[in-house]
Amino acid sequence: MSTTLKVYVNEDDALLFWSIPQPIPGCRGFAIERKRRVANQPEERAFLNNRTGFENEKVAAQPKKDQPAVLKPSTEWPFQRFSWTDHDANTGDSVSYRVVPVLRDSAGKLVLDEGNASPFSDEKILGNAPDARFAPFFNRGFVISQFMSRFLAENGLDFNSKTDMTKFKKELGKKETQIRQFLSGDLRIALLDLLESAHKDGGEVFGALFEVSDDELIEALAKLGERAHIVLANGSITAAKGERSAAARKRDENEEARATLRAAGVDVTRKDRFISPGALGHNKFLVITDKNGKPAMVWTGSTNWATTGLCTQVNNGLLIRDPAVAKIYRKQWQRLFDAKSGFDGLAEANSTPKPAGDDVIVWFTRASGSTDLEALQAEVKNAKEGILFLMFMPGSAGLFSTVAARSGDPSLYVRGVATELPNGQADPSVADINLVDGANHTPIQFDMIQAQGLKNPMARFVAEVTRNQFVANIGHAIIHSKVIVIDPFSDNPVVIAGSHNYSTTASTKNDENFIIIKGDRDLAEAYAVNVMGAFAHYRWRAFVGKTKKPFNGLRDNDTWQAPKLKAEANELRFWGV
Repeated sequence: MSTTLKVYVNEDDALLFWSIPQPIPGCRGFAIERKRRVANQPEERAFLNNRTGFENEKVAAQPKKDQPAVLKPSTEWPFQRFSWTDHDANTGDSVSYRVVPVLRDSAGKLVLDEGNASPFSDEKILGNAPDARFAPFFNRGFVISQFMSRFLAENGLDFNSKTDMTKFKKELGKKETQIRQFLSGDLRIALLDLLESAHKDGGEVFGALFEVSDDELIEALAKLGERAHIVLANGSITAAKGERSAAARKRDENEEARATLRAAGVDVTRKDRFISPGALGHNKFLVITDKNGKPAMVWTGSTNWATTGLCTQVNNGLLIRDPAVAKIYRKQWQRLFDAKSGFDGLAEANSTPKPAGDDVIVWFTRASGSTDLEALQAEVKNAKEGILFLMFMPGSAGLFSTVAARSGDPSLYVRGVATELPNGQADPSVADINLVDGANHTPIQFDMIQAQGLKNPMARFVAEVTRNQFVANIGHAIIHSKVIVIDPFSDNPVVIAGSHNYSTTASTKNDENFIIIKGDRDLAEAYAVNVMGAFAHYRWRAFVGKTKKPFNGLRDNDTWQAPKLKAEANELRFWGV
């Protein structure tokens, strides 16, 4: 009776799912052993650490020297679960894993059950292929986390203090700070590399951007001078009491960045795409041409060019190396440029799909008749195996309602995270009931989690910044990605990404874009790993916030297996174990 293991990766994480045919007598959990090769370094082989110990331990464990938290190898503190995300794996690492049951023997000692261990998985390399047509990049914007709570404490910062949080945000804006580099991850590096390559190769860039305020990105864009052409919106403006919308639209949240870029010779107008309030120039795309001016690549995704977008929100970026797709986005840039701060002809032009071959369709908004939402709904309705998603403010009348309807299919696996629940926390029709009552663990058809942090310390976990503290002292949009992955392990996986919030407002009012990509298994896997990393991160916090019986550690018996195997049967099947 061996353990079955599957491993999935993207450019920053490795996601493991495993299963056993039936409960193992005496099993206290599983140890995870990793083999890792880093460039020009000998292979490392070690068991992953766990931060959760047994609830009945009499002597409190203490952190080792230079260890930020109490950690022990999973041979001593095993994982009482059937999935794990290895966030310690990094871009370029070559990794392989095996999972070993950990038993309590008759003498009371923990021993490895090698007879039921999985073999080492096939070696996988984290990262995108150098010539990948579609290359996704992700940040690590989990400010509601154990890591960040410990970081703030170590640096004498209080997440209840607006003064301290202002200081923290200023540190994030300094390009040399380690915490900025960690939170922004490969997303920031990829975007900077893209701008630098355009600068060196003599190409031009054509961007349509919603928010630009990060000094490092502004500096990189300014280096291109007159070879950079930017349609820069005026951000998100709210009219003051008694102020007319027309007057409010004269204000500019990007005023400082606009002035800096203009001073550097960047082609950005003073007043065009001033459409807020009333609409948002919400795009975040960049077209890169070759030295002859022909469109060659596109950058799109959910990331605003702001420090918050890079560091304190969960975001993604997608680099597309396809001249046909780049040409589509270049034409849209021209439409936006010609429209100035109006919408003449845009809705009509945007109301039809823009295909690039048989496997790619690009959509822009605003559109007439909700044709963009109809295209999104058609993809969701066609799902055969599963739907994974990250959404920001999808609204109850947009695509979310279609996803919610599909969640009623017991054969369909649906998982997702959004910053806010469309109908509020009290609506059980759009929440995972297992997280609401914290008792009966029944098979899950649909989980929709509102990002929330731990309010109080417990079981070796420190208190975290809560959502209310985040909004009050840092800002909105904890989950800011807009991603849908459909049937990722089928012969025809679908990935949808861009700036579009999948809402009616995004469809009928805003400047937006999204791209539908079919048949790319590597891309689907990468986004699936990213979605599940966010899902797992907040799922447990949602459970702890709702249950009346807080989690106090691992059970020192083998009774945890049967209910967990039963409850997670659908999930384990979906992930191939």
